[in-house]
Amino acid sequence: MLVEARGPAHADEVWRQFTDPDTWSTWAPLIQHVDADDPALVTGTTGRVHGPAGVAVDFRVTDLDADLRSWTWSVGRGPAAVRMDHHVLPAPGGGSRAVLRVAAPAAAVLQPYRVPAAGALRRLVGRTGGGDVAPDAVEAFDFAFAPAYALPARAFGVTPATTTVELGPQWLYVRYGPWRLVTPRSNIASTEVTGGFRWHRTAGPPHLSLTDRGVSFTTNGERALCLTFHEPVPAIDPTGAIRHPGATLAVADPERLAEALGLDAS
Repeated sequence: MLVEARGPAHADEVWRQFTDPDTWSTWAPLIQHVDADDPALVTGTTGRVHGPAGVAVDFRVTDLDADLRSWTWSVGRGPAAVRMDHHVLPAPGGGSRAVLRVAAPAAAVLQPYRVPAAGALRRLVGRTGGGDVAPDAVEAFDFAFAPAYALPARAFGVTPATTTVELGPQWLYVRYGPWRLVTPRSNIASTEVTGGFRWHRTAGPPHLSLTDRGVSFTTNGERALCLTFHEPVPAIDPTGAIRHPGATLAVADPERLAEALGLDAS
């Protein structure tokens, strides 16, 4: 399960508040207060989150990467523990995206958590802290829609206004209607310009390859950039149980995207 929000706050400010437990109750209404053994999160930080009606859950930070602005924690204990990944991505033109991913199998039963989680993330990225900080460089790539693909795509919420590929210093972000793919740039192993797709196999929503479990985001049948990943990533399945070793992106300029990634497109 992936939940995200975009707002005007700089990625550095969002990261600071994300990793400062004392601020959590100011942007996440379900949190009353937090007891943590570190003032700012580090790998190994443990603590307890106190919610409404006296509900409290223990947590442990299992991984934190300040360069990626990414951290992971385990919430709860024993077999009931839930893994959650948090990422902060810079957005084109300034601002940021805050991303939460709940790992399978817990994602299947925590779908109702989407609503309060999305509200909390919107508050987080909307809290500008002042100061004049230069935004990170993020390049956006449009999808190329062929007329024969536009109508079936629209039926699934896929339009030019709801699709984009964003490439920042550390992250690749893909929006395709209600679907998302988010992965560090370092996870991209190779690129290849491809095309000649059959309409009935690629039009409409994302498509899952039955041979290699790759995912295709194709808005035309002519040209796209195929990416392979070192580690498979979730995208097509809202629970995150299905992971893809590769993704096909029908952007308008696949060679330019490959060049921006620093990988030669064969």
